[in-house]
Amino acid sequence: MRRFDKTELWEALKCCNNSPAIATLKLDDVLDEFLAEIHSYCREKKDIAERTRSLNYLRSKLAAYLEDRAYTSKKFTVLRIIIKRAISSIDSELMIIKMDLEHPERFIEFPADPTPLARWNGKIIELIEYYLPLQISGKMLMPSGKPMTYADLIRYLESSYGITIAGERDRKSEVINRSRPTVFIEKMLEVLKEIVKKSHQ
Repeated sequence: MRRFDKTELWEALKCCNNSPAIATLKLDDVLDEFLAEIHSYCREKKDIAERTRSLNYLRSKLAAYLEDRAYTSKKFTVLRIIIKRAISSIDSELMIIKMDLEHPERFIEFPADPTPLARWNGKIIELIEYYLPLQISGKMLMPSGKPMTYADLIRYLESSYGITIAGERDRKSEVINRSRPTVFIEKMLEVLKEIVKKSHQ
């Protein structure tokens, strides 16, 4: 289990009875180094159970310092603030783990330069017409959990199908301003109905 006791933050905590020693430390830098260490560990360690144990252990150790009477003196006010910020960061990482367990689909990782996941064999306007209702209804989410914007949808389609979509605003207007579904949508409904019909025969 990773304990993070080799970081400068722990060195600062050991100075609880040495005010001059704390005064020489740049606590903002100490915190930045500690948070960077936490962030790096959480991105590299894929074992969720091990990561959770390490973070909970670390949080309990830091919380114990806040409860220590030796740290109630005014000379440790800044250090207490640093500890609270460190705990807040740990809580954020634990929340990410919880989200990962509850909604793993939001944490799917793709290569930095992925090849297309599929090839589209129809017209670009048909592709947009197919996905646009999903985006507008909020069914398509970003990895962060935020609903996709139309611009996000275009980037998604371009990367997924290996295409470039020009005039994206005009294409959206073209779909929305139509008075009736296109032949493409009607054909998709016919195909679906035919499949349902055959499955019940």
